[in-house]
Amino acid sequence: MPNIEAVDRNAATSRSVVELRVRAAATQLSIIRAVAAAIAGQEDFDLDSIADVRLAIDEACSHLILRAVDGASLVCRFQPSETDLNVSISAPTSPGEAPSQRSFGWHVLNALTDSIELTRDVDPDNPSGEITVLTFTKNKQGSDA
Repeated sequence: MPNIEAVDRNAATSRSVVELRVRAAATQLSIIRAVAAAIAGQEDFDLDSIADVRLAIDEACSHLILRAVDGASLVCRFQPSETDLNVSISAPTSPGEAPSQRSFGWHVLNALTDSIELTRDVDPDNPSGEITVLTFTKNKQGSDA
């Protein structure tokens, strides 16, 4: 899968990776948010940071669900480290216009996270399709630390 290295960049100081694979549908958002909040809570994030992670997950997953091809799976990878939580969310999407980084949703993600990146690559299972990966990092102490 493209750009998995983005999640693994802190491999020396990170704990195990948790991967969650669900149908790319809005009905799955509550499960993904709950898993994200549980991981952030287990890693001693403060309550405000946990809320930020939940909201960022909701926005990022919604962004990909809207663009996912029919029947696609959404893959969420969570990699906590001593200082932050790295999250990578991917889904097969139709090729076309790149999602706008000037949208309201993108501004929300920028406000909630400490770094964010969107990449697109050819889908190895469907050469006429793409895999879109949205990766973000949330520091334990927030961006003001």
